[in-house]
Amino acid sequence: MAICRITFASGDTADVTGSLQAVMDELHKVATRREHTFAVFDEPGGVPVAMRPDSVVHIRPLTTDEP
Repeated sequence: MAICRITFASGDTADVTGSLQAVMDELHKVATRREHTFAVFDEPGGVPVAMRPDSVVHIRPLTTDEP
């Protein structure tokens, strides 16, 4: 399972499931649409977490699906 760590402008971080590309795609999709304000991801434990794309400063992969 791929996991990424997202760092916010406040300095807080959140770990979410998904590849780096999938997380970036979801943030971009929400940022370019007017009807959605938050991107929703799952934490590694399965808890959903919502975030505003404009609050994200940095995304980095922690694990990958690749062998």
